[in-house]
Amino acid sequence: MPGILPMKVIKLGTSAQSRIAQACDRCRSKKIRCDGVTPCCTQCANVGFECRTSDKLSRRAFPRGYTESLEERVRSLEQEVRELKDVLDEKDEKIDILYKIHSDSSSSRRPSSELSPKTSQDEKSAFPDTDLHEDSSNVQQSPSLRDGESDLYFMGASSGRAFVGMSVVNIARFPSALTRLDTFKTKVRESGKQCPDFGTETFFACSKSRWTPPKEVQAKPNTPKAPPRLLSDQLINIFFQEWAPLFPILHRPTFLNVYTQYVADPEACNNQHSIAQLNLVFCISAQCIDVRGLTLLTGNKPHVESFERQWRDALEATLPENILPTLQCLVLAQLTCILKADYTSLLQYRGVAINLAHRLGLHQSQEEFSFDSLVSETRKKVFWTLYTVDCFSAAMLGLPKLLREDEIHTEYPVDIDDENVSEQGFQPTLPGESTRLASALALFRGSRVLAKVLDELYSASHLYALSLQKIGPLNNELDVWLNSLPPHLRLQFAQDKPSTKIIGSRSPFLSLAYEYIRTLIHRPAVGSSLGSKALSSIVALADSSKHIIQIVQLLEERRMSFSFCLNKNELLLLSGFGLLFQGLDLNRKGKLLQDSQRLVCSVIAIVERNAALGSAAFKSVACAMISVDRFPKSVQAVKNSLSPRRKSDSNMRAPASKSR
Repeated sequence: MPGILPMKVIKLGTSAQSRIAQACDRCRSKKIRCDGVTPCCTQCANVGFECRTSDKLSRRAFPRGYTESLEERVRSLEQEVRELKDVLDEKDEKIDILYKIHSDSSSSRRPSSELSPKTSQDEKSAFPDTDLHEDSSNVQQSPSLRDGESDLYFMGASSGRAFVGMSVVNIARFPSALTRLDTFKTKVRESGKQCPDFGTETFFACSKSRWTPPKEVQAKPNTPKAPPRLLSDQLINIFFQEWAPLFPILHRPTFLNVYTQYVADPEACNNQHSIAQLNLVFCISAQCIDVRGLTLLTGNKPHVESFERQWRDALEATLPENILPTLQCLVLAQLTCILKADYTSLLQYRGVAINLAHRLGLHQSQEEFSFDSLVSETRKKVFWTLYTVDCFSAAMLGLPKLLREDEIHTEYPVDIDDENVSEQGFQPTLPGESTRLASALALFRGSRVLAKVLDELYSASHLYALSLQKIGPLNNELDVWLNSLPPHLRLQFAQDKPSTKIIGSRSPFLSLAYEYIRTLIHRPAVGSSLGSKALSSIVALADSSKHIIQIVQLLEERRMSFSFCLNKNELLLLSGFGLLFQGLDLNRKGKLLQDSQRLVCSVIAIVERNAALGSAAFKSVACAMISVDRFPKSVQAVKNSLSPRRKSDSNMRAPASKSR
């Protein structure tokens, strides 16, 4: 049984060396180094001697540096207590909010017989297929269309625009139906605060396209221009390290062979699918290269600008070919459009890709076809990646999914990496070794939960019922998915903050997917007519919004690119509104609001640095709600101050460290 390490350890100055406060009797008499392990030090254990310490040191006999060591330990313990008190303050405020649910539930209940005859008749005529229930709220989606650049377009509730500002049912006609006329702005006015006027189009890219549609492709396309080898190698590494583990669209060995031939002689590469795939990979990775702190883009901007032109021209030339490489290009193009918020092109490529997937039979069981292992696994990976992008883009744009659940029969890919898959079959993975594909498989299963959320809570119908009885089971199913993740794919939260000990590089994005789906589950209840019963959804929405911002902060601290199928700026803006919405009912001096202020300031800093659409408008809204201009100057003071918790005594600080 190993010994217990000594408690009295003295650090010698600022160096890494340390020693124990007192040696045992034998080590003192022989004047040898004692490690102080109890109950028997290593020196005594080696010779089988009884380890004893007879003379206890007096205060004068304490060696040099012992007092400083104790003071440093006290300071570290005080810091830990300070952090724990902050967590407990947040828990207390959340408990107070949740307590209102139980205290108000009995008083807020009203028998259906007490409803006025006119109200009941109007609601039944408006919602003929729904039964009114005390835990239900009837929802009428916005009948208006958003004004785009050149036409009108529809955006559903899941896009988040309904949360920021959405016109719904006429309150005079349906008094007890869901009446969320500009949900956030109405909540602000009810709280007595003044909020600047804004439109939801201010914060979102809507249908704006950042690329001029390419001209008609010539019979002889332009000769491809290869970027410098140092730049292209780095872009390929970024894609396969950060994007391919979650989106296994391309078979790595096959693609690398194409890339080797391309850099050797770019003019000899006349395959339009290869040109499109190469430039799409370059374009996706180039948008992440600044985040990683690399300087390779300096002097290479002309090459980076040419990536998009080349892949669009090549993709346009390959669209008439209904083959799998065309579909791979279309899925990559959708990821590029999401990063650039080019939703006009996204909708175009999304529709073509799903029709082509049906045409190729990817939604059917692949075991029914006589393909070799490599082709069969590639078809599965491409389909489930397309399915994932379809679910997240549908939620982001507020539009229905194009892939129907009852028509999907294809199997999940085998959990084996690309290097171990060939035409001949599979090579087994070493026992106990995790695969890169495990991240994608986990995301595929999480997308099935997202699809269920969109089907049950965001109906395409103009009128539908929202029930709390649906929210609970969906939230539980999402928790089951998270708990089923292997440890290396699960991001742990310590004291309500993401742990800095990241085991797997894709674990933050799986946690991000969990928090995003959780916001979609609880967002419909926020601003509904459920009253105090929706308070738990408000808390859950703010909690997930906080975690999303913290995960983005963690990615930036680690210089990891935002390699996910959501637009980073719009996700941060929605999360910021989630915190502001909860802050309307919080104590101005409470810990929850202070945390919200700090996180909202982080959102403003990130979106302003990215020159995001609506960053200035969001800052003006946040300034009207919280002290944004004042808060950054006092961040360090708030962090170092010991905020008193209710019914807690003040602590005495340890003396400052002195040099002797």
